Amino acid sequence: MPHDSSPTWVRPARNVLGIVAGCVSFPVLVTLGHGLFASAGVSQAPTVSPQEAPEVWQAFMESLSVLELLSASAAHWGGTFLAAALATLISASPKPTSGWVLGGFGLLGGAMNAFMLPGQPTWLMILDVALYLPMGWLGAMLVLRLKGPNV
Repeated sequence: MPHDSSPTWVRPARNVLGIVAGCVSFPVLVTLGHGLFASAGVSQAPTVSPQEAPEVWQAFMESLSVLELLSASAAHWGGTFLAAALATLISASPKPTSGWVLGGFGLLGGAMNAFMLPGQPTWLMILDVALYLPMGWLGAMLVLRLKGPNV
């Protein structure tokens, strides 16, 4: 590892900044992913919240095809992957720590989503939650490989 002449606070600050940037970008990236799939013909979600009208959401979820159900998860996984990649790009660490943190952030949101949206099939909840950590790790590892060994 080459000698780093920057002040000692710079590397930890970059690591924290990377994670903060990833956490802030995560919901934006997921929303963009949902917009991408919505423009591809995926059904529009109800305008009422699941807490206000759970029966409306139950009916909506049951009306979706497998492709439509998976497209929402793909938006979540893509947001996690890209947020982890961004965090790792900013970070000064040669380890995928920021990817694990962003994967955990996504996992927390996915678990909350699983409990808040009525009518989701069990297989979808399990699959959705199972892939957040791997997507965070993959996003981080891709950036670390692109950065090379001299991070």
